[in-house]
Formats: sequence, C-alpha cells, structure tokens
Amino acid sequence: MKIKLLALTFFLLFLTSCNSYKSANTAFISGNFQQAFEQATQAYFKNPSEKNGIKYVPLIFEAYHKGQQADEIRLKEIESLTNSSKYQEAYQIITRLQNRQKTISGINGRMINGKNYNFKTKDYSVAYKTIQEKYSQFLYDEGKFFLNQGGKLNAQTAYQKFEILETVYSNFKDTRSLMNTARVNGMYKVLVQLINNTEVVIPRILEKDLLDFNSYGLDTRWTEFYTGKLNSSYDYVIQLSFETINISPEREKIEVHNFEKKIVDGKEELVQNGVVVKDKDGKPVMVDRYITVKSRFEEIQRIKEAAITARYYLIDNQKEQAIESKNLVSQYIFRDSYGNYKGDRRSLDRDYLNMIGRRPIPFPSNEQMVFDCGQDLKRKFKNEIIRMKL
Repeated sequence: MKIKLLALTFFLLFLTSCNSYKSANTAFISGNFQQAFEQATQAYFKNPSEKNGIKYVPLIFEAYHKGQQADEIRLKEIESLTNSSKYQEAYQIITRLQNRQKTISGINGRMINGKNYNFKTKDYSVAYKTIQEKYSQFLYDEGKFFLNQGGKLNAQTAYQKFEILETVYSNFKDTRSLMNTARVNGMYKVLVQLINNTEVVIPRILEKDLLDFNSYGLDTRWTEFYTGKLNSSYDYVIQLSFETINISPEREKIEVHNFEKKIVDGKEELVQNGVVVKDKDGKPVMVDRYITVKSRFEEIQRIKEAAITARYYLIDNQKEQAIESKNLVSQYIFRDSYGNYKGDRRSLDRDYLNMIGRRPIPFPSNEQMVFDCGQDLKRKFKNEIIRMKL
C-alpha cells in the first residue's frame, strides 16, 4: 500500500512539473517573456539540483535575455515621450530589469550537458537612480496638486499618490508631512450621540457599550467615529434616540402536560392463533413485550420581557440637514422552566426530563433586562451604520 501511495505521489509531481514547463514554454512562445521567466524560475528554485529543475535552465536563459532586450528597447522608446505618465512605466521597467538580474544570480554560470549558461548582466544603478528621482518628483507634484485642490476626495487621492511615492523613494522631501495633512483633510469624522426620550434611566453600562465603537469595528481608512459634544469639525452626526423602554412584570404560569407512550417491558412468547410459535429447535420464539405508561407533568414557566423602540438620525453636520432616519425595535425575553411529575417517568420526553429537579433561575433585574435588550439594538444599529457606507 505504501509503495502504491509513493508511486502515485511521484506520478502527480511529474504531472505538475510537466504542466509547469508547458505553461512557461507557452508563455515564451507567445512573447510573454516576463511570465515565462517567472514561472520557469519558480519551478527551478523548488528543486534546482534535480532533473526536473535543471530542465528549466535553458528556458530561463532564453526568457531572461529576450525579456531584458525587450525592456531595454521599450525604455529607450518612452524616453522620447512627452506624457508625464511615462515615468511610471519607466520605473516599472528599470525595476524589472534589476529584479531579473537578482533572480538569475543563483543560476548564472551553471554547466548543464556540457553547456555553460552565462547570463549577460549590466549595471543599471545609475539609470535606476535617475528614473527613480523623476518618477518620485512626478508623484510628489501630482500629490501636491490634488492636495491643493481642496476637498476630501482630492485629499484622499493625494494620500494615495504619496503612499506610492513612499514605496518608490522613502521620505522623499516632505512627503510624510504632506501625507499626514492629506490624511487629516481626507478623513470623514462622524459623531455618535445617544438621546433618551423615555422616563426610564438607561443603564450606564449599556450607554458605555453602545458608544464603544472599538467593539463595533467600524473605523475605516477614511472614516472615524467619535463620541462627545457636537462642534463644526464633524462631517456627520448619528443620533440614536431611545423612544420607549418597556419592561414587563415577572410572571409565572403553570402548564399541565399529559403523556402516554408505549414502551418495551421485557420479552414474551410469540403466540399466533392461540398457539406458541417455536423455532427449528423447538424453543419458543421470544418477542418484545409492550406496555402503555402514563404521566402528568406540571411545568412552571417563568417569563420576563423587555422591549426598546429607538430611532436613528443621520445628519449632514456641515449642511445641518437630516439625510435619513429609521426606527429600530429590539426585544429580549427571559424564559425559565422547571417542573414535577406524577406517574411513570419513562413516558416523559427528554425536554421535560431535564426540567425535573431543576432550581429556578432568579429573574434578571430591570437594568440587566434593558442591557440584554440593548445588545440586540446594538447589532441592528451597527448593521445600519455599515449600510450607510460613510
């Protein structure tokens, strides 16, 4: 069995290797030298000392030189272009040229079947530095342009430009300072307020929980939620207004359930037409004996309910206009049951068996009921905020 599994494993690896080579070779034939180079080098470095890895070297050699040649030609072409977006392509190309050279450093000079695969390399450091600085200046100028236009969307675009610039040239000029400015200018600030229009005191623990936006996980890249006093710095205000809070009295009620069930109670001889049936050995055939059992179960049900009706308002703080509003209704029900029975215990269903001997759970306080109901309200409130896509 182990030999079969081992053989199957080698067969699957062989198929994978064949498919990888075929895919890389197809990319090369199609003129996609970079894809061919990437696929072939990835396959090679998985097992460079084995036969399956060695076969990729000639393909890597050809894809490398074809790719370098094509990129150098394109780099000269775009030097004459007047479009400022050429700097992005130039940076991508010079980076690709350098990365290919780094990749083949572990293959260069390898002897395979009597042939020495010496890869041609160049020093691109000066060209890279020149293109890097030009592309960085282009991104810097674009970022400042959008930042100076004003408005949140322009500030967000500026931030994205500066973010790319940081990956190209870390700490170029005052980029990091401009990034901070763009982030502040592009951020939407949302104030959340709770308003109690009921005569019931909202438990402090519930108020704290509802306003704990760390537990909501709603902050996004360009939206931050706050609590506190209203001022003009906020873009939006979300008000959650409690309209009604109702708590029912503690209630107990008794329900009576009658059970009747047929159960197996031992064995008895099988009788047909008044005659005991026997097996081939002359012994009586035994079958299950059924009896009917009954019981009366008295269930004590204990119930307490809480309900909250609230309404949220989304307000554009800069225009001082309500954008939308919606009612939110939440309910929480405390239930507890226990009971006793008379009759045959075997007739009871499992749920009722579990109630026997149980002690009643104390009723929650009104404050706890409001808090538990508030958890459902919080979930609904969060879903509405997510839907707003601020």
